Amino acid sequence: MPLILAIVMVVLIGAGVGGYFLLAEDDSADPAADRPANAMSRLWEAPSLVSEREGQDENNLRSMWFNNDDVVFGDGDGVRAYNRKTGKKQWTVKTPKGAGEVCAMSKEASDDGVGAVVFDAGGDDCSFLSVVDTDTGRTLWSKNLKGESTEDSPQMVVNSKVVAVAIGDTYAGFTITGGAKVWGLTSRGHDCTTTVGLSPQYRAVGSDCPDAKPKKQLALQDLEYSGIHSTVSGDGRAVGEILSDRPLTIRMSAEANVIDAEGTLSTYTKEGKPDKTFKLEGELKDLSLKPRDTIVDEDEQVLVSGYDTDGIAAVDLKTGKLLWRKRASAAVALDTDGLIAVTSAPAVGPAGQDPKLISLGVRDGKEKVLGTIYDPKHNLGMPGFMSLAWDGHTNTLFLQSESLSHDKTSVQAFKAPVG
Repeated sequence: MPLILAIVMVVLIGAGVGGYFLLAEDDSADPAADRPANAMSRLWEAPSLVSEREGQDENNLRSMWFNNDDVVFGDGDGVRAYNRKTGKKQWTVKTPKGAGEVCAMSKEASDDGVGAVVFDAGGDDCSFLSVVDTDTGRTLWSKNLKGESTEDSPQMVVNSKVVAVAIGDTYAGFTITGGAKVWGLTSRGHDCTTTVGLSPQYRAVGSDCPDAKPKKQLALQDLEYSGIHSTVSGDGRAVGEILSDRPLTIRMSAEANVIDAEGTLSTYTKEGKPDKTFKLEGELKDLSLKPRDTIVDEDEQVLVSGYDTDGIAAVDLKTGKLLWRKRASAAVALDTDGLIAVTSAPAVGPAGQDPKLISLGVRDGKEKVLGTIYDPKHNLGMPGFMSLAWDGHTNTLFLQSESLSHDKTSVQAFKAPVG
């Protein structure tokens, strides 16, 4: 059977492999026998240079942001924006003078279109902070926060008022516009064990201080509004990550005097009072519970997170019970259809290798297939190793991944069938 090639437009900027290309395919013209009826049209593809930083779990280069027209992502070539419809490159964040490669991005940009990027300040120290306008890629301000300790997993969050960071020795908030320091975190005593978690709205500080009163304390502060400003005396557990702002959900240690904050999951009321706490044991011990792969449905009071080595699972935040789990899958976003996810299809024949875009009932895990992420070469990787973002307004999935054959890494845009 003759193969009718799709129309391919190639635009090179510069020379050699460093160039940019646009791949616009009319997948509907591909008569391949294994092409499913619900195949998602691939709108475009652009190269993406692999970075060792992508293997980190928190606030890494696997984040993707949206502005009005573009998708923004980071890799070994830096942080840059591509038009969501055409794949045309719009801008690249400028590397600050004295900085090295990009280390990390904030998980999200603010609603006002501001994001945080961290560069290497030298010696594998991820501490050079840049705050950027996501519409233009313009750097609003930069600060080298290199201190006495080396940072490899920086925390940085952005809201309408501040950029808050936990980078090396710096625990502080800076104004969006000029980078003026508006608060800094100091220890309550001389011999404290202090841990910090940040989210766009909250700061959580756990401390155990033998020479302070109270000795054990959890302090919660709203970084944006006049909301929670409370302390929970007697709770000296270490803070791991803030997983959700609504409800405020924090991963913490099981007890005081433990730095490894992976033992419990706690929720708090709108007033900052303790609500539910669940030990991460039994079926819950295999939850990954990292900010990047955790989604919380406030209305349903359900948390969805990575599970085991390659799947996802849902937990009832009212009871701490595991509701469902799904193997070879990755959660993407909440939408009107439910939880949007990508899952690997059973490997039955060549077409079985193409992942599926699905929606899942948040509470019951009921699955609906929205489309097949079709690659004629069946060369897409596993969902758990992809960077994923979903534009629900245009039903477009963006994914960044290395091919199964390991011959390329790219970012691609796929349009889901309507209806």
